[in-house]
Amino acid sequence: MVKQRVLHQFIIGASPGDAITDQALLLQRWLREDGFSSKIYAESIHPSLSEIIKPYDRYRPSQTGELVILHHSIGSDLVDFLLNMDLHLIVIYHNVTPPSFVQAIDPVLAVHLQKGREQLAVLKERTVLALGDSAFNEAELRQAGFSQTGILPIVLDPADYDLEPNPALLREYQEENVKLLFVGRLIANKRQEDLIKLLYFCRRVDPKARLFLVGSPWMPAYAEWLRELVEELNLGGAVIFAGHVSQRDLVTYYRLADVYVSMSEHEGFGKPLVESMYLGVPVVAYAGAAVPETLGGAGVLVRHKDFEALAELIDIVAKHPILRQRIIARQRERAQAFLPMQVRQAWEVLLQNFFKE
Repeated sequence: MVKQRVLHQFIIGASPGDAITDQALLLQRWLREDGFSSKIYAESIHPSLSEIIKPYDRYRPSQTGELVILHHSIGSDLVDFLLNMDLHLIVIYHNVTPPSFVQAIDPVLAVHLQKGREQLAVLKERTVLALGDSAFNEAELRQAGFSQTGILPIVLDPADYDLEPNPALLREYQEENVKLLFVGRLIANKRQEDLIKLLYFCRRVDPKARLFLVGSPWMPAYAEWLRELVEELNLGGAVIFAGHVSQRDLVTYYRLADVYVSMSEHEGFGKPLVESMYLGVPVVAYAGAAVPETLGGAGVLVRHKDFEALAELIDIVAKHPILRQRIIARQRERAQAFLPMQVRQAWEVLLQNFFKE
């Protein structure tokens, strides 16, 4: 269809450590290594990325019917901008969180999420290939009416994780106790409140157990409510709201953790699950949305939120060396599916029909 060797990408928000941003940067590197001209454009850009990612309204197509990549995750003016041009689209769908998860807490965000789902119906008319980063997301694309679909998983680049941990952070939390970790923006679908409730029961088993919540307060009202819940349950000092952290500190939190715990009820993929598997942290996760698929038979899946029983399970996973090593070994095996070599091969096969020599 298209003979050009130009393939630019569009993302809604560009920020360091963001899974979609990292994926776009890695795809750009692969494209450039394969001889493409490839830039990344975004609607909002963190200042630290302003030299390598440009505002979307600066984009000008080099030819009629140019093919571009859109990473779709929320409703945006960027999508409308692309639809108003004579373009063909490859859509990489990272899932749009159902608005019902946030409606009661943040109605404005719910509007943007609803718009994102509605824009799928328009995007399908201009899309030559739609890729979900999980089968769960691909199924949503098919349900929305996209005909040509596939799967392109989120990549874990070992170079981003084979880092020396932050010694000061290690010293601060190195005490002998069970340390739980969850990584993800503070937003209602991820159910951080359930993690706090779970910690309450974990401290009945291990009175010094801690919970690290790493992620930016994406919904301020929800984040404030979480802090109030911590105080109501007398967990002050036991729950660490780390916020957004550097890559080195992120790796350090994984090194500190005894168990990665997820009670999230909506994940289109779940990159922190892959990070945990790669870095050797046993995963205990609620089987919501794409979580079972991402774990692929590794980790420990739970289907009921019985916090008292889960607290006992987590204590066993944290302290039983033989069981722990078996879980870690299976997880490391599963993590191989998300390394660059495997995903790049799939990516280049998907592109072959559009860029033939």
